[in-house]
Amino acid sequence: MNKDALLATIIGFGVGLIIAALVFLGPSLIKNFPQIKLPNMSGIASMFTPANKPKPTPTPKPGEGLTIQSPLPEAIEPKNETLVSGSAVPESIVVIETGSVETVAVANLQGAYAGKIALTEGKNDILVTSYANGKIQSTTVTVYYTPEDF
Repeated sequence: MNKDALLATIIGFGVGLIIAALVFLGPSLIKNFPQIKLPNMSGIASMFTPANKPKPTPTPKPGEGLTIQSPLPEAIEPKNETLVSGSAVPESIVVIETGSVETVAVANLQGAYAGKIALTEGKNDILVTSYANGKIQSTTVTVYYTPEDF
């Protein structure tokens, strides 16, 4: 055998022996190393957040205000009519209108209302107005109607 082949065999055997020792003895050696803990970075993170961070708006409770839960804003409706529902002051009169079409609904004791409204092709701005106890509240939602299939 020549010297190069003998040297390569010895080096390969040595490397294999080191790898085998690490596989078998590694877990017990790692337990003996000191535990490293990262510093608390929350102080640094607060330096980069704006001081006047916007606060989330609270969800109105039933009886507090007028909300539209369905349809969602900027929704694409597949039919030429949609069900508009949400919450308002209990037992208030709710008028749902788009352009020249309007529907009147009455909120139940929990404040829930619902009414169907016809849509025209394209953009539809739906205005919902609540009349209760001499107070008038309004909110709008925009939906799109297209007869096309996606």
